[in-house]
Amino acid sequence: MSEASFRARDGVELAYTLQRAGHERLALVVPGILTDRRCAELQLLARELLPLADVATLDVRGHGDSGGAFSYGRHEPGDVAEWARLLAPGYRELVLVGFSFGGLHALMATARNAGLVARVATVAAPAHLALLDHLPSARGLLRSLPWMARRRRRPARLGLPRSLPPVPLRLVERIAPTPLLLLHGLRDWLVPPSHARRLFAAAREPKALVLIEGGLHAEYMLAADPEPLLEPLRRFVEGSVSPTSA
Repeated sequence: MSEASFRARDGVELAYTLQRAGHERLALVVPGILTDRRCAELQLLARELLPLADVATLDVRGHGDSGGAFSYGRHEPGDVAEWARLLAPGYRELVLVGFSFGGLHALMATARNAGLVARVATVAAPAHLALLDHLPSARGLLRSLPWMARRRRRPARLGLPRSLPPVPLRLVERIAPTPLLLLHGLRDWLVPPSHARRLFAAAREPKALVLIEGGLHAEYMLAADPEPLLEPLRRFVEGSVSPTSA
C-alpha cells in the first residue's frame, strides 16, 4: 500500500492511497462528504475488491489529508478526472466508484470526460441536491445511528458554495456508452431511492439499477450489512452489467 498525492489544476494538494495486487484493472473510489479514505468501511471495500483490481481511494478537497475546502461539486469532478488520468498509465481499464456526494463527483466526471473510465458505479448518489424533497426515513435513520456513533471522523473543511452545484440528472445521459451501475439502499434516510430511479430513467444504455432491501445510506451499508452491496459491485468491477433488479 502506498500513500501519494497530486496537485489539482488550481494548486490544491489532494491525497490518495493506492493498493496494488498486480492487476491490469484499477478501481478508483471516491468517498462521500465528511468521509475520508481511512474510514473502516472504505478499508473493508478495498480488501474486498483487491482480488479483482488494484484499488485507489481519494481524499476529496477539505477531507482527510487533502488540502483546500470542499466546494460542493464545483471543483471535485475535475479533481476526479485529473486523478483518473494520472493513474491510467499502466492499467488496461479503470472502474470508478463513488459514494453519496462522491457519486455525484463520479457521475459528473464521467459525463464531462468521454472515455475517462471503462465503467462507473455509484452508491446512494443524489440526482440533485434538493434533498429536502422528502420526509427522512426515521427507521433508516435509527438503524444508522449506531454506525454513525462508531465512525471515527476527521475534521472536514467545508467551503461556502459560490455557485449552484451541478445537477447529475441533467448530464447523466452523456455517460453512455460507458456502462453505469446505480446502487441504492431502500432504507436510505438521507438520499431517497427515488433519486436512483430518476437517474436510471434519464441515463442511456448500458445501465443497471440495484435497489438493496434494508440498505442504509452509502458507506453505512458496508458497516451494517455489506454483502448485498458488495456482490453486485464485485460483478460490475469485473465487467458485468446486470439487468435492472430490485
